Amino acid sequence: MIRQVSIFLENHQGRLNNMLKILADHQINIRSLNIAETMDYGVVRLILQDTDKGIEVLKKNNIICKTTPVLAVEVSDDPGGLSHLVDTLTKEDINIVYAYSFLPKKTENAIIIIRIDDEVREKAIAVLEAVSDIHLLDRDTLLVK
Repeated sequence: MIRQVSIFLENHQGRLNNMLKILADHQINIRSLNIAETMDYGVVRLILQDTDKGIEVLKKNNIICKTTPVLAVEVSDDPGGLSHLVDTLTKEDINIVYAYSFLPKKTENAIIIIRIDDEVREKAIAVLEAVSDIHLLDRDTLLVK
């Protein structure tokens, strides 16, 4: 299981920059970033090299954040790779709440971060583990790539 850090920021000039500088000043590497925004606020979703240290530093700087369990799934980086992943889950009535890509250092495949509802997470893991060309990654494997 991968722990994603979600940060809630007011949508004002400089807020994202401030948060990123805090992480950089504490040598916390961001491995993946996704931002969903509205007019008033944004939700920044991060996969950090050191999640615990990142949470600690952000909270000490009065930045509201929480962790969320997500799955990291490696699929073929070819047309249809993502479709195959989504189709596999759809056939089992498993909904993807949201998804975004992860930028690994070295791989020939695509890595997709997916958020699944808590009540079907274990089912999703079992379904994905049964498919030979889809690979679930654990934290250590994900952050080494």
